[in-house]
Amino acid sequence: MPRSAVLIFNPQAGRWKAAEQARALVAFLQERDFAIEPTPTRGPGDATPLARRAAETGVEVAFVLGGDGTLREAAAGLLGSSTILAPLPGGTTNVVVGALGIPPQPVAAAGALCTAPVREVDVGLCGAEPFLMLTSAGLDAYTLRLLSPSLKKRFGKGAVAWTGFRAWQRYSYPQIEVVADGRSMQATFAAVCNLPAYAGGFKLAPRVRADDGCLHLVLSHGVGRAAALGFARDLAIGRHHQRRDVEILGVEEVELRAPATLDLQIDGDTIDATLPLSIRLAAARLKVLAPSDRVFYRPS
Repeated sequence: MPRSAVLIFNPQAGRWKAAEQARALVAFLQERDFAIEPTPTRGPGDATPLARRAAETGVEVAFVLGGDGTLREAAAGLLGSSTILAPLPGGTTNVVVGALGIPPQPVAAAGALCTAPVREVDVGLCGAEPFLMLTSAGLDAYTLRLLSPSLKKRFGKGAVAWTGFRAWQRYSYPQIEVVADGRSMQATFAAVCNLPAYAGGFKLAPRVRADDGCLHLVLSHGVGRAAALGFARDLAIGRHHQRRDVEILGVEEVELRAPATLDLQIDGDTIDATLPLSIRLAAARLKVLAPSDRVFYRPS
């Protein structure tokens, strides 16, 4: 008997024609015994009710083709249900897909997911907003706020890099007040991580696991453009955790308290939030298909 499935896809994600990719994926998955319905999103936030409807109607697998933001939205609709998330790369950077060991091409990814085990992942909450990867405040969130969607669609990662350079020149590097499990700290960059991956292939919180039941807080205390550049350089070569102005620690709950106007992003999307803001894990876990166990605890 065919397995029930939907394919939720963002027609605007990435730089290529998602509708053509969706048709190819539907044909591919039908050949592998999935009774699958293609379901395009119509705008920001639309993946959440589409995924929730799939869960409420008993669909077994929700394939989601899109960027990290679309995956996050779908996860919000599936959280706490028995429907399994099957992430497919359809965005610019596809950080979550890469962290889970899923191939970077959509059809190859679908093939790998057809035989992948079902795993359970932790899901973070930034206020009431779920996230899979991270919540961060500082230069990266400011960069995403400056980033032009049309420029990103046309030039992909190049647009992100160019906007990042402009943001690095303009950003004022204000002090962010952070309270982690009751301990008060200040930093110019703060990231609460649920997965190690960041901005592509970098590992911001190298020791965090998708099912370890805690979050990892990454703080940079460096002030100004020189410190930010040094942090980015060391992150690129995997040595940022050795910097004296960097702290990484496991946490249960983080509260962001200041400044009043704080640039904030979750899984690559900027959000407007009222401080103080609590960040913690959701009580429920999310079922996902993931071929690699590199961000999961391995059975002993």
